[in-house]
Amino acid sequence: MTATTAARIAPPSSAVSRGESDLARRAGIRGKEFLRKGQAAAARDQFLKAARAEPRQPLHWLLLAQCEHRLGQPELAIQHLNRAWQLHQGDAEVCQLLADFLLESHRHAEALVVLDGLQAEVARSGKWHLAKAKAQLALLDFESTVRSCSCALALAANDPVMKKQALQGMGHGLMKFGGHAEAAWCYRMLLDDNPLDFGAALCAAHASSWACDWQGLADDFERLRLCIAHVESTRQRPVTGKSPFPLITLTDDPEILHWAARLTYQEHCAGLQPERHRTSLKVPRPGGKLRLGLMSSDFHVHATSILMAEFLESVDRDRFELYFYSGGPDDHSALRARVQRTATRWTETADLSTAQLVARIREDQIGVLLDLKGYTLGSRMDVLAHRPAPLQVAWLGFPGTAGAPSLDYFIGDPVTTPLEAQPHFTECLAQMPHCYQPNDSTRTRPNPATRQQCGLPEDATFVFASFNMSYKIVPEVFAAWCQILVATPGAVLWLLVQQQPAREQLRAAALQHGLDPQRLVFAPFVSGELHRARLPLADLCLDTFPCGGHTTASDALWAGVPVLALMGQSFASRVAGSLLHALDLPELACTDIDQYVQSAVALAQDPGAYRAIKSRLALGRTQSPLFDGRRFAQDFERLVLRMVARQDAGLPPAPLAAEPVTD
Repeated sequence: MTATTAARIAPPSSAVSRGESDLARRAGIRGKEFLRKGQAAAARDQFLKAARAEPRQPLHWLLLAQCEHRLGQPELAIQHLNRAWQLHQGDAEVCQLLADFLLESHRHAEALVVLDGLQAEVARSGKWHLAKAKAQLALLDFESTVRSCSCALALAANDPVMKKQALQGMGHGLMKFGGHAEAAWCYRMLLDDNPLDFGAALCAAHASSWACDWQGLADDFERLRLCIAHVESTRQRPVTGKSPFPLITLTDDPEILHWAARLTYQEHCAGLQPERHRTSLKVPRPGGKLRLGLMSSDFHVHATSILMAEFLESVDRDRFELYFYSGGPDDHSALRARVQRTATRWTETADLSTAQLVARIREDQIGVLLDLKGYTLGSRMDVLAHRPAPLQVAWLGFPGTAGAPSLDYFIGDPVTTPLEAQPHFTECLAQMPHCYQPNDSTRTRPNPATRQQCGLPEDATFVFASFNMSYKIVPEVFAAWCQILVATPGAVLWLLVQQQPAREQLRAAALQHGLDPQRLVFAPFVSGELHRARLPLADLCLDTFPCGGHTTASDALWAGVPVLALMGQSFASRVAGSLLHALDLPELACTDIDQYVQSAVALAQDPGAYRAIKSRLALGRTQSPLFDGRRFAQDFERLVLRMVARQDAGLPPAPLAAEPVTD
């Protein structure tokens, strides 16, 4: 809110007496004087007097809202600004400011109502369309996001900031409903305007990966390489994106991944003064129990909840309490209800501002706050920067370091996060003894579907499969898959690729590798139950690289389908390897692509060796710790208590090696 904006608001005729008008006028003059001097609290008192004297004058409410916002009182600012808005719904700038305040407080649905309430005859600015797009994106209305950004782009003219925001929003929206090739062009336009826009370079490459447009990916990856080189050589600060996740799918270089994560954290927490870890803080235990806070927007039908359900049910309630901070939608699913039943307290956070959520976590006396998001959709890294809990821990939601000094530990295991990887993590590594990933032994194993039902050829001699998303398929690994198929006549490769343009790209690539494109069979997205029913039709799942399968891999193993992994240096490239080690099948975790190809061909051509692997997997399903949620809970509790013991002893966080395994 600027003085210029306030001056343009014409005061309506007042019904109050002349004495009250004089009082309001004098208070308003004094308030503006205090505001010019930077004395927001004194200015607030004067504007409050003016507003009470002339409650139908929007200018006073507007200036009062400005003071409250400066004083860190967003709720009061919204209340006062809403009074001004109700008095003057034909003013576009009042509408814009109220919407912006609501968006800052994560009240996205209310912001849309305000924006749509602007009188029809008033022209909509580019900023108005961008505010709508921001609310629509947060509310997962992606097609509307693209439309709003298109309108903003048309109005951007020579405004580079508006153009950038419109292209970013359009790209994000297109990505969410399958327009990956179009999204890539949005990001390339951003990069053309600013070669230091690391986030745009990264998003362009990610969009090309989704589309399986590998020529575009090669060009985008070269742009990304040049961007990184330019940043390094000039020491200029790059423009980063909202998440370094796309980079995880393009490289397993831990130094680059750590670098990108640190840059992203700086952007997420720009303007904040992150609070440092304090060893002097004791971990609270209200009622003698340690309170674990779980912060995520994925407490619905989502991989995070699918993996965690049995673990949550198995936590020792005599020693621990579970406090959930849920920022995602209520899908009214049985899974969400199952997760909710484990909660000591459940708080919906989607409409809570940073300050409100920080205050709530502190009021709840959380001892250990578990961040289950990292930089994925719904991240609240800003909350973590305020350190609402003595210990803050990254786990499960993001496959790599967050580069965030506000996170004390990263929970991994000896395979995904060997201690020698510590230099590439801002957080201290804390190892689970078997695998960092929880699993649910109550997960269903429905009766298998038939090949005919799933579009698989009845005469296929062997079914290789990869049910990872298309953005995880890189040219080098696809070439290896073609090599495997050429060596195993009669076999097919079953892929989960939804978009027709991406399917056509893969068929064309197969042909270039001398493979009949008809040997690629494409599967649609289906419900979890139907997916588990079709999985046993696969003989061997071929994992992707450098970002491998996580829940996708454990789903296959639970269904009794062996997974062949290719492990690299990054966390994301080592998850399937960790699952296989926990099942005592380490030979399926390959360390180079030649071994990967040879192992796949050997298993397809040697029925005896394949049956032996299947038998060991069947035994591991019931006897290994991987699918034992109760045992996982006990191991997890011990690891958390080790962190707490250091904190209570006044010691800083330190790497925690896995405890010796005991049966």
